Amino acid sequence: MRIVLIRSIPKKFGIEIIKVIAKNKADQARIEKIGDVLEDGYIVNSGQFNGLVAPDPAKNKFADYLLKKNIGTRRTYYHLRDWSISRQRYWGTPIPIIYCDSCGIQPVPIHHLPVLLPRKVDYTPKGKAPLATAETWLKVKCPKCEKTGCRETETMDTFVDSSWYFLRYLDPKNNKQIFKSDIVKKWMPLDLYVGGAEHTLGHTLYSRFFVKFLNDLGLISFEEYAKKRIHHGVILGPDNARMSKSRGNVVNPDEQVQKYGADAVRMYLAFLGPYDLTIAWNPAGIRKHQNS
Repeated sequence: MRIVLIRSIPKKFGIEIIKVIAKNKADQARIEKIGDVLEDGYIVNSGQFNGLVAPDPAKNKFADYLLKKNIGTRRTYYHLRDWSISRQRYWGTPIPIIYCDSCGIQPVPIHHLPVLLPRKVDYTPKGKAPLATAETWLKVKCPKCEKTGCRETETMDTFVDSSWYFLRYLDPKNNKQIFKSDIVKKWMPLDLYVGGAEHTLGHTLYSRFFVKFLNDLGLISFEEYAKKRIHHGVILGPDNARMSKSRGNVVNPDEQVQKYGADAVRMYLAFLGPYDLTIAWNPAGIRKHQNS
């Protein structure tokens, strides 16, 4: 978009693009190419704002000026939200926290990790997490004062584990380390990672957080776990809507295989189009051949 704006539209209509951010305060040249557009530098050709450093503190000065003119309001928008990792379910990694009436919230000592899930749990709805029903597991000594405390009864979100599974899979039997760095260095980063578009702000985002954290610790040498990521396509229902039980448009693949055979169903799906295509299931797309 930036290239189109700079090279096409102004050229067509004879519009001069004035440089407003330059590498030095004396630079007043016109913008001729994409490399002339800067995000950091000095404000130029902007009257009273000349010489200010961009983006900060220039943007704050711009905001102050507009506020004095009663134009707009100053607001900060946060698109990133806190990640609530706790879940009131059994299957998950127990959160290693102990609550003590005397000492407050205490972390489980490292030599007591990992905290394993108890086996005797009541899964029936009782208005509390399943782990809260495991009385013998629930009550534990406070690591600080050794009085009776209580374990955290919620487990971690699945993403906490799946955000780094591709590293653990390379060294799954290692009982002393999270993984061996030399093994990870040999195989990572991935050349291509395929996933659903709905995980762009879920699994993919969290995985990047974990990888950057492990990089900061010096356990890995890369900051991105994949060189390229593509979204796989989605097979919609026959009505061109997302398959859903509530809509009643779910196509059961087992029924299709039973009716037409696995090879025919695979072939039909393979030739629908490119891998990243989103397209509706067409009941007339498969024809059953019968011997005459």
